[in-house]
Amino acid sequence: MIHCICNNINTAKVDAAAAQGAETAACVQKACGTRFNCGQCRVDIDARLRSLRALNPILQAAE
Repeated sequence: MIHCICNNINTAKVDAAAAQGAETAACVQKACGTRFNCGQCRVDIDARLRSLRALNPILQAAE
């Protein structure tokens, strides 16, 4: 699934950034070497990160 149309950030890229410690949409953008354009992806990426933390206790412990 594409989360950020402007920068072509998909679920795999969000998941990879989360595995590297990204905790916010801004961290995902940075990990992908991009910046927000319109910013509409922010809510969707943050929701994906929250669901990943809920599924993975190791990511929760990092907070």
